[in-house]
Amino acid sequence: MRRPETIQYGLDDFPPRHISLFIAVQQISFLGVYLVISPLFGRTLHLESGAFHHLMAATLLVSGVGVVIQAAGRLGVGSGYFCPLQVTSSTFPAIGMASAAGGLELAFGMVSVLGLAQLLFGELFRRARGIFSVEVAGVAVTLIGIGLGFSGLKLAVGIDTPSVAMAHDGLVAVLSLGTMIACNVWSAGRLRMFSAMVGLVVGFLSNWAIAGLVPADLQQLADAALFMRPHLPAFGWKFDPELVPAFVVVGLALSLHGFGALAAAQRFNDADWKRPDMHQVCRGIRAEGVANLFAALCNSLPLTSSGGAVGLAAATGCTSRIPAYWLGATMILFAFSPKVIFLWLLVPVPVIGAAAIFLSAFTIMAGMQMIASRMLDNRKILVVGLALTFGLSHEPLRHFYDREVPASLHPISMSSVALGVTVATLLSALFRIGARTRRRETFDAHHSSMDEVIEFLERQGRSWGARPGVVRRAEYATWQAFEILADNDLAGRDESDTTPIELETVFDEFTFTVIARYRGRAVPVESHRPTQEEMIADETAVLRMAGYLLRRLADSVQTWDDEDGRAELTLTFTD
Repeated sequence: MRRPETIQYGLDDFPPRHISLFIAVQQISFLGVYLVISPLFGRTLHLESGAFHHLMAATLLVSGVGVVIQAAGRLGVGSGYFCPLQVTSSTFPAIGMASAAGGLELAFGMVSVLGLAQLLFGELFRRARGIFSVEVAGVAVTLIGIGLGFSGLKLAVGIDTPSVAMAHDGLVAVLSLGTMIACNVWSAGRLRMFSAMVGLVVGFLSNWAIAGLVPADLQQLADAALFMRPHLPAFGWKFDPELVPAFVVVGLALSLHGFGALAAAQRFNDADWKRPDMHQVCRGIRAEGVANLFAALCNSLPLTSSGGAVGLAAATGCTSRIPAYWLGATMILFAFSPKVIFLWLLVPVPVIGAAAIFLSAFTIMAGMQMIASRMLDNRKILVVGLALTFGLSHEPLRHFYDREVPASLHPISMSSVALGVTVATLLSALFRIGARTRRRETFDAHHSSMDEVIEFLERQGRSWGARPGVVRRAEYATWQAFEILADNDLAGRDESDTTPIELETVFDEFTFTVIARYRGRAVPVESHRPTQEEMIADETAVLRMAGYLLRRLADSVQTWDDEDGRAELTLTFTD
């Protein structure tokens, strides 16, 4: 793993304590936008102020424990990356359905099914890594970024927020976003690292200067207790087998969203990133499942990995896992302070919207880079194009999906990420039908052109989604092998005076292999190049030098021949 140039503190680095604390505060300020979801949920269910406080406190407590579990990566649970958890409104349809059927006790009892489903899907993702390819991960990350941008724009202009939009909200959002961009582009060092935090502070102060604080808000802040132990669980538990399918679907939607966020975390931490590490993704989704089991126990809202928080870490140049412990401790501490919870909710919604818009740019670009890192054939172009189309259709067609999609599938259609990644996953699985991992074609060593060989290998690289760099290496080495076989008469001619060489390509997600079969003698492959004296005295030294250079071009070279005149040359390139 090589740290990208834009990252000042990488995954295993230890930032100074004060920087870790500021990063934690910056993250919790951004994640505060998702606490707006909790009041919406509470008002929908007509919760009293005491019950609402216990719900908020439980959610903060579980979020703090979840981010620590995710970063620690112990006992097979947790990815080991900085990947905080957030509340998502995509869980509300299932929770509302359960609440209507049996009260909040049933709703929180069924959250345990959601957590168990995530444990199952995490393992399935690892076993189906051929389906959850780089392209699917790129689609997921791109849609996370686009969804984050949509959410930010709506918050900035006052759409779908619990408060009435004010005339000055646009100005506050512009000032906040402009500050973030200026600090990130035209500054360096620690100011760039805290660009989002500086923008949040500027937005809060500008909103205060323009509109001031509402007296009722100040009175509620003054009346709130500084410390109070939350009563957990506040509602209890029930279980209804008939609701299991709906919550399993929610578990799938959250698992797909977590897959995208974890893939983004891997991409931001490794300049040489090639593909999602499904073992780590499985551990990360498993950590989400454990966190949601804990959420059911504490009567907290369900949580999923925050792609926005991952993007914030990358944008500010600190993806170290160490601030995760500070963030977890801060969230747990806030869970015991009603005054801090209320103060947190005073951050103007347009300011949080500006932060979401700012972070969406980094996340979208990471997803596009994932997709562009692979050669794409028609199958993969359809996977990416159709998945993005369906994902982008979520916002303008939301009411259509709500009306036409069966209620049991609403959790998937309620999120652009879940909808797009579901389409990408289904198409990726479908297009594996008829997709061959081996293909053969015969060339004439003396008359076939280099363009013909390159076209064959590029066609195979596109059909498998191999990285362009690996295919380029295979093309160059394969043509060099052709020249060695032809110029040194290692490949014999047949009755029609041609020199047939059969090329077979094999791809298994990790290696690109080219096998050349012909009639003749094997290429002598040397591990050490011949000396100058050997080049002068030994007639075979030139051929041995060619074999040595061929070995340097590929990661692995194997040769074989037999008494019947059959020979084989295998070139393996690590992807």
